[in-house]
Amino acid sequence: MPGTDVHDEDDLDELPPLDGELRDAPDDEPDYTDLLEDAPGEATLDDATAEDDPADPGDLDLDAQETGWLDDAGEAADLDLGPLAVIEFANDASLLDEADEPSDDEDFAFGDAPERGGLDGGEEGPVDADEELREADLPALDADEDGDLDDATLVDPAFASDEPLGLPWAAAPWARVGSPMAFAGATAVACAGRGALVVGRLEGRAAGLARVDLEGACEPLPAQGLNAAGVRALAAEERVVAALVQGGRVFVSTDDGARFEPAAEPIGDGIAVSDVAMASGRLWACTRGGGLLVHHSVGAGPARDRDARPAGPQPTIERCPVPGVAIALTRDAAGARLGGGAGVAVLVADDGGRPTALVRCDESGGVHREIVDGPEARAPALVAVRGAHAAYPARRGGVVRRLDGGPWATIEWEGCVTALVFIDDEGTLACATYSDADDTTAFVRVDASGVASVVARVGAASPDADSDGRVAAMAYDEARGVVWVVGGFGLAVFAVK
Repeated sequence: MPGTDVHDEDDLDELPPLDGELRDAPDDEPDYTDLLEDAPGEATLDDATAEDDPADPGDLDLDAQETGWLDDAGEAADLDLGPLAVIEFANDASLLDEADEPSDDEDFAFGDAPERGGLDGGEEGPVDADEELREADLPALDADEDGDLDDATLVDPAFASDEPLGLPWAAAPWARVGSPMAFAGATAVACAGRGALVVGRLEGRAAGLARVDLEGACEPLPAQGLNAAGVRALAAEERVVAALVQGGRVFVSTDDGARFEPAAEPIGDGIAVSDVAMASGRLWACTRGGGLLVHHSVGAGPARDRDARPAGPQPTIERCPVPGVAIALTRDAAGARLGGGAGVAVLVADDGGRPTALVRCDESGGVHREIVDGPEARAPALVAVRGAHAAYPARRGGVVRRLDGGPWATIEWEGCVTALVFIDDEGTLACATYSDADDTTAFVRVDASGVASVVARVGAASPDADSDGRVAAMAYDEARGVVWVVGGFGLAVFAVK
């Protein structure tokens, strides 16, 4: 194009070489044999250190007159040691010859030290007794945590204590008697014949009804028509057995537990029952609504009772009037011991749960009321009666007891009373008290004077995950002087006399 210089590649001059001018001839490359020749004073590829070669004497600068380093060095003429020598030693003298022997008052230069009293050399231990460690000196359990925690919420005072429930052990604890029973857990017990009837789980079997005695006999009963796994209470007299199952239904057997049938209505289906008792051929039942029912035709009853009944048709189920709410029911065998028939006693409370009356039903079916002016009862309530003696669990722990119709007195201790029964005519009371802190039950004996003490303990069987230490029921065997106890731990028998 016009105005634009165009150069061809041929018009450019040649560039100078990178290693100099073109006229300089390149150096000849050395032959490999020249590289292997060692020039004096030049580095080579030989990495040998010649440390194993003999030394050249010419390279060493040694003084032929020099001796070993242990030899005395020659005196230096120009060294000023002062006017006199510091120490002069004899040829054969020892360094310790000039040292003075320490006197009695100067033992190793400590004789001039001021005397100090109260120092213990420790040869025979300290002079004063060690100061006792106090609980206040220990750090709090929550010292390494943020915030404040109450120690009482962390550790129960009765846990692993030598005095469970805050009560001392009795001087004569109860002895466990009878042969071991293979029950993995039990829910109900009632004295019958030579032993007791127990509802529970035998090892390797489902729940069922069994007859046991102190010699170790365990006879499973057919119990047809009864769901043994749901049984919550048992009542027995002669050949009649009544079972209260979960849900409030009652089943009755008249052939020693071979076959069960639902009780006649309304006990069987119409009304839910909370507790049952057998006395003088009658079945007594407390309803969940607070009523009291009696079934007259369950058993034959004593002959004298049968003769006393009026002629003509008798009602099968009868509702008994109570002045309030019936909250607990128990059998009273005091009359039977005197040659008569057994009766029942019912604890009656107001709408607030405070006991107001004790209703006694005698062997003939007569009803008598006694006024109760005692503290509040624990719910669900229990009651124990033996003649003129009566007791029930207190709301805040312990029991409320009355002897021979006297005033009601509260005897307190820790834990939850789950069963109680009188064991003699003096008014001695046995109470099963459960501690949730360590899952154990302590049996508390309250004597006639009101002194409470622990006489025995039971706990859960550790290998069984379903086991626990709570007592579900307790029955006193008057003829043999023992108490039968059942719970999540199985069956236990203690001699109380």
